[in-house]
Amino acid sequence: MNYVTYAVPFFVLAVACEFLFGWLRNRNTFTLADTLNSLQLGMLSRLRGLIQLGLIGIAFGALTENFTVFAMDPSQWWVWVFAFVAYDLGYYFSHRYGHEWRILWASHVVHHQSEQYNLSTALRQTSTGWLNGIFYLPLYIIGVPVEVMISVGSLNLIYQFWVHTEHVGELGFFEKIMVTPSNHRVHHAKNPMYIDKNYGGVFIIWDRLFGTYQPELADQPCRYGITRQLNSWNPVWANVHAWLDTAQQSWQTPELSDKVKVWFKSPAWDAPGIVSKEANWQADKYQPVTSRYAAVTSFVGFWLHVGAAFILLGVADELSQPVVLAATAWLTFGFCVQGFVMEGRPSAVWFEWLRLALGAGLLLWLALPETYTQIGIGYLLICAALNMGLLKTTQSADRLQSPG
Repeated sequence: MNYVTYAVPFFVLAVACEFLFGWLRNRNTFTLADTLNSLQLGMLSRLRGLIQLGLIGIAFGALTENFTVFAMDPSQWWVWVFAFVAYDLGYYFSHRYGHEWRILWASHVVHHQSEQYNLSTALRQTSTGWLNGIFYLPLYIIGVPVEVMISVGSLNLIYQFWVHTEHVGELGFFEKIMVTPSNHRVHHAKNPMYIDKNYGGVFIIWDRLFGTYQPELADQPCRYGITRQLNSWNPVWANVHAWLDTAQQSWQTPELSDKVKVWFKSPAWDAPGIVSKEANWQADKYQPVTSRYAAVTSFVGFWLHVGAAFILLGVADELSQPVVLAATAWLTFGFCVQGFVMEGRPSAVWFEWLRLALGAGLLLWLALPETYTQIGIGYLLICAALNMGLLKTTQSADRLQSPG
């Protein structure tokens, strides 16, 4: 069973509680745009399930049918304990090479782009992580049942949620065995001494065994994010920028060996003849200035959009594949437009009108039951009202800035 689906409402509630706790203690670790961007990326990773081809699942199914050494009995308790521990060891190497090979970092970078550190960061997930499953193949081959792998994998992911916070200090002896907020803060930090450390998912003992452990130091406060800043709230760009950069390097470097090597070298390595954006771990946080109304529009629009996304996830099985693809593309475009609003782009208003027009056409095409159609019309009208207000705000700002 995949327990993550059931945990999602509790994740969102915990994010709200952490915000309230930090606000009451006058130690807020959230910013609106960063938080919404993390939640957008988490939502896109859920929508990915509507369009993926399932080739990895087919390959894993073939393996478990034809190449397993022996079949473990899921009714035996030791199978679950073994699978839980072994899965975390596989996760350690998956995570480690996700930092050491650009072909894997191109996906994993999404999780590290946030320059804040809070529970919403845990929900910041990639939509292009198709290759990491290779690190769990040995468990399938020796006979760990698929249902056990799915269950322990989801439990591993759920455990990792709570360690994404700045409000929990060091936990004494617990630090020596388990992944904690303190040692995971180190993993997310871009300080030179903290980079590429503490890869464990549940157990920190793997890092201690393989020489990648680094404790959090009081005189070295963590700075979060990536050394070559994203400088964008566009969730699609967040997912593709590292892929495009690596592909460009592979294309432009002259030597054939380097064209291949760049995919399996560290993200810090540039192919010969390539000059990348300069890394700067001390750069100021990306915080474009926007109006208060734009912030309100982004917040309200995001949750309306999430509601539309969950409706699609709920009715996708009843729709044709072309309709599902079109609706997923429209929702993805909507998250991008919200990113433009949070970046303060004047063009965001016109992209939003385009999105609403496409949404109206999509609603006609879907021919949903009357209740869903009415919800869709109401959604579009509310978004149109918000965008009218955003248009007026933008025009007022333009008038104030004009020479006259």
